Amino acid sequence: MSTEITKDIVCPQCGESQKYRLYAGINAQENPELKQRILDETLFDWRCQRCNYFAAMAYPFLYTDPQGKYVVCVTPAGSKNTAQPTPAVKDYTKRQVKNLAELKEKILILDGGYDDVAVELVKNALCSIVKNTYKVNRVHAYFSRVNQEEMEFAIFLPRKAEPVYHSTKLDVYKQSQEVLRALDFVDPEGFLTVDAKLARQIIEDYQDI
Repeated sequence: MSTEITKDIVCPQCGESQKYRLYAGINAQENPELKQRILDETLFDWRCQRCNYFAAMAYPFLYTDPQGKYVVCVTPAGSKNTAQPTPAVKDYTKRQVKNLAELKEKILILDGGYDDVAVELVKNALCSIVKNTYKVNRVHAYFSRVNQEEMEFAIFLPRKAEPVYHSTKLDVYKQSQEVLRALDFVDPEGFLTVDAKLARQIIEDYQDI
């Protein structure tokens, strides 16, 4: 069951106090409409009813998908993860992300039946190529979809509002799975942050074999 919390929010522009509904926990199976808002990246949206001021509200919450057997702890920057896995989700995939974009990515990956750690390895390799191609030092990449035999990613370049899309063969994903098998990689008991830092560490460990 999804859990709601109602709080008073004071508009920073006009000072009007209004009720705002937050979600301490979201169950995707019971509330598919909330899942859709996550996929639309609108769950955090708030607009003042008086002056029309818009803001994106960020707060911690747990996203659980009993059907997919995974749970994601959303911990925005500046927040601490105080959530601990319960016995009910012992066998679930447990992840920690810092924003809705990353949560959306996890949903797309895990709903598709893919290993998000292997996908992160693919992303790491693709980002290295993109950096060299566009002559930039940093990019943000998000899994988009699998199209036939290719895995597609949305790439956000510095000072560019719209992403560019790049694909790589699914064979690269399968090779990444082999890397994880060679390392006997196993998820920890708690919430795991699957990001570029983890991908680099896995590659380093694999090179040391």
